[in-house]
Amino acid sequence: MENEIVIDSASPVSNIQAVVEKSERNYYLYLWVNPETPESELRACWICNRVPAPANVKEAFRYEGEAPCMPEEFVAHDPQGIDLDEDSLSIEWFEEGDAAAVLSGDKIIAVIPCFSGVNDFPGYSAYAKGTGPFAWELKNAYARFEEQVNKSRSFWDFFEKDDFWGEVQSFHMDTLETFFGKHEKYFVIDRNEFPPKALLKGRKNGIIYGITLGVSMIPMPKVEMYYGDEYQDYRRIELGFACSERHEPLLNNMYSTLSSLAAYPWDHVTFFGHGHTVPFKNIKGMDYLLLLNARMLPEAVSPEYKDFMGEKVNLLWVKPITAAEQKEIADKGVDEYLKGKDLSTIFILQ
Repeated sequence: MENEIVIDSASPVSNIQAVVEKSERNYYLYLWVNPETPESELRACWICNRVPAPANVKEAFRYEGEAPCMPEEFVAHDPQGIDLDEDSLSIEWFEEGDAAAVLSGDKIIAVIPCFSGVNDFPGYSAYAKGTGPFAWELKNAYARFEEQVNKSRSFWDFFEKDDFWGEVQSFHMDTLETFFGKHEKYFVIDRNEFPPKALLKGRKNGIIYGITLGVSMIPMPKVEMYYGDEYQDYRRIELGFACSERHEPLLNNMYSTLSSLAAYPWDHVTFFGHGHTVPFKNIKGMDYLLLLNARMLPEAVSPEYKDFMGEKVNLLWVKPITAAEQKEIADKGVDEYLKGKDLSTIFILQ
């Protein structure tokens, strides 16, 4: 019997494919990240055995080239094997688009969360017992993932509304025009791909601003792994660049850079945060971009965002810096770098 793809789904925002695959011996959930590229990564989570469970891990690998069955001590279903009701299966993507769950009807039966792969953790299965080598028991984490799945369904349903983008535009344009007045230009920066994104140019007190709108619609991947219980406060971003009027010739270059950065977290399944640096070669003498979260610079005059979809919006100011400054930040941290500087204008290219 050749392996059969029972159900598959593409992430709405990242280059990731989710697949439930059936072999003669078992079912697996796979997340294929950046398929058919040099950065390709395959994450695998056992769902259940279809045949009698092997006695141990060594026996599980008896069939070379095949996905292993779960050893009997870690199997919570009939040790002789089970079959899934394949017509009832569905794949639900979490809000960040880098993690997914498999449901049978309304019951979660497998999850590959964002932190799969860390310390060889494969994912969760409703049919696993304990911390098996190919899946961990889902029972104790079930309520958490049920909440995430329900929230994610509501989240993706938002984009089925006819005028969801109009709502998002109004939210951001009201915020930005309250800050710098009537905008001068509106740029589309979404590469004709979902989700829509734009950038607004405005001017205030001799400073020119370019600030994205719509990037914060989709939470960034991986934030949960680094911010713990507070991750929802840091996973939505917009990007901004500010300069004095003498640097106006640089704006097209910088706005193009903001456009690229606006897709980067989902293209590369990562996140941006306060103090992060990005290589940059488009301004002579500047080698990196430093990202500064306006929420971490209370002295700085920045747009004031209301919560969006119930969460905070983090405006990351993009500041060109030298290689020496980047090394200082890498060695000592961004807080040490900022000491003694005028934080009200630190993000502005003067």
